[in-house]
Amino acid sequence: MRSRADLVAAFHRAMPDRVAQATDLWLGFEQGQAGNLPVLRRLLHTLKGEAHMLELAACGDLAELAETVIDAVRGGARPTQLTGDSLLGALEALGLLSASAGEAAALDLGPVQETLRAAHAELTGPSAPAGEPAPPPAPAAESALPPRLDPAAAPDQAAPPAALDAAAVGALLHEMQRLHGEREVLQRRLREAQRMLRALLVEIDPRGAAADRVAERITKTLGYGAEIERLLGAVRADWSSNEFAAGRALGELDEVVRRASVVRTERLLNQVSLAARSAARMLGKDVEVRVEGTGLLDAAVERRLEPALLHLVRNAVDHGIEPADVRARRGKPGRGAVAVTVVQTDAAVRVEVKDDGGGVDFARLREVLAEVVPDVASLDDAELIPYLFAHGLTTTRSVGAISGRGVGLDVVAREIGALGGQVRVDSRPGLGTTILLVVPKSPHGEEVVPVTCGRFRCAVPTHAVHSVMLLEEVLRTSDGPRVRLAGGSGVELVPVYALGAVLGDGGQPAPGDAALVLHHAAGLFAVSVDGYENPRLVALVRSEELPWSSPLVRGVAPTADGGAMLLLDVERVFAWARQAPREAPARAAAAAPKREPLALVVPKREPLALVVEDAPVARELLSGILRAIGLRVEEASDGREGLARARAAPPDVVLTDIEMPYMNGLEMVAELRRTPALARVPVVVLTTQTAATHAQNVAALRELGVRAVLSKQRFVEEELRRIVAESLGGA
Repeated sequence: MRSRADLVAAFHRAMPDRVAQATDLWLGFEQGQAGNLPVLRRLLHTLKGEAHMLELAACGDLAELAETVIDAVRGGARPTQLTGDSLLGALEALGLLSASAGEAAALDLGPVQETLRAAHAELTGPSAPAGEPAPPPAPAAESALPPRLDPAAAPDQAAPPAALDAAAVGALLHEMQRLHGEREVLQRRLREAQRMLRALLVEIDPRGAAADRVAERITKTLGYGAEIERLLGAVRADWSSNEFAAGRALGELDEVVRRASVVRTERLLNQVSLAARSAARMLGKDVEVRVEGTGLLDAAVERRLEPALLHLVRNAVDHGIEPADVRARRGKPGRGAVAVTVVQTDAAVRVEVKDDGGGVDFARLREVLAEVVPDVASLDDAELIPYLFAHGLTTTRSVGAISGRGVGLDVVAREIGALGGQVRVDSRPGLGTTILLVVPKSPHGEEVVPVTCGRFRCAVPTHAVHSVMLLEEVLRTSDGPRVRLAGGSGVELVPVYALGAVLGDGGQPAPGDAALVLHHAAGLFAVSVDGYENPRLVALVRSEELPWSSPLVRGVAPTADGGAMLLLDVERVFAWARQAPREAPARAAAAAPKREPLALVVPKREPLALVVEDAPVARELLSGILRAIGLRVEEASDGREGLARARAAPPDVVLTDIEMPYMNGLEMVAELRRTPALARVPVVVLTTQTAATHAQNVAALRELGVRAVLSKQRFVEEELRRIVAESLGGA
């Protein structure tokens, strides 16, 4: 989930493109393109809603005034020179507001607002110039609504994902339909073979057979048998050919879709560079930001990587780079350095964020952890690093513009973990910190190393594997078993654990065992296994899609023999494994999670929320709030899509806007109430409508049993959380 600050930044980043689009729409309308007017009105309405929900009152009020002018023109008033001048001036002011987001209060918007009010009065006053009513939007105009402007995607900075090849998809769809038809024919031939087999069984039944008919029945039996063999042989050959062709067509279709969803990392890195420079300006620090390398990612991976990466670079500027006077005392250059490097491998993309600042303040970290980790003083610096990912942890002593709110590396770890990736940290006091993010190129499949361990078939991501080895010697130390590992910097002792013990089957690592050496957040550890196989690419079902949960499993991969491999969460495996040898019984009872075997999984049923909102920033803000309180979230951009999603997977609560394309919120709620399975689903409505229209709609919504109607202009997150909690409690 992106923080509110990230959403505000994304809103401002998208503004130049939206202003340009709105300007083109108005100029086109002045040149006779009447269909532009409803599209422009929709864009202003979206801007208004997003701005108010993000508490950007100046932007929201300005967009609302411009919307009233457009509504007057749509109502039939003839636009004048003042109309166009006021709207274009408002659009320019919106652009300036976003460009100077940190100094919005210094802009004098009074003249722009007065011009808009004067234009509205001119259009609606008693002497307003009468004109032909603005033509209603034709169906084609609705489909010409502006594309979804994901604030994270600035079109002028990088090419979007490749367009889906409609011709290729159409040809592959036709091929799949043909193959499906062939299978129906094969099914009929199998049924014919089954009928003949039944007849054969009747013929060979010895009961009631007359002696003079034995030869005749033997002849018929041989004939039936030969025909059945011929039929089944032909079916088998055709079925094999059909299966091969179907697999090939599905592979080609998958390749077409994946090519269409792949994006380069240039746009993301541009956003990272802008975020770092913005943070440096805000904090008054002199920082050089270097961005190097490039890669290819699935668009879905990029969307989840972006908030984590933006947080890391802001964190590097704020927490990492010291003030100029401190750097001078330490003999460092006055200008700090933050470097972001992207390297692509066959299976993953590695993003490194490195700064030359002061490093993690381990003394302060021990101070913060003292109340919750009794023996924290005995832990070395590397053993403290996993605690940086604890929820709500902050080492900042005061709340600032960027830091001190308890939103830290736990957000980064959660987002990267959801992708099947990994976060690794290396920090040297006084020298700086390096954080490495490793994410798969695509969420649809992952390269893994399969392992066997007792009754379990498991796998670990290839990017988490440092090496494989045969345990020649296991050293018994006071901190638990260790194994010697030779590396570029010499020989180091690495913790080694029996994977079977972690999974609940018991056991100890012993000489002669196979072992995998794995990366964790702050170093390496090894796990002994019964055996391992070569890396392979597998299709995954993520843990959030499964009807059960286990603390150590983040996905399941089907195998060719009909079984399944459990994809392990390497960080969780390390956390569970290292806990056992260190814990005293009292600490285990007080602080450690209950240790259960992997086989003891629990059913999982998180409430499902449906967010129906056409404004992308507002939609993401609402979805983030709901996910933060433990809900699964489905999203839809209009009422028609929302209704389809609700019917496909009935939600436990619905949040919806009113004004949306194709089907508005009122119409969607009415349809929900007419559907028996959805008639009692709690609905919460958020709107930016004017007082008169709002009052009419509230009355209609109350009749439909809506739980609450909230104003985006006066949006309060705590109120929404309370209403959703009450709705789920009473659902």
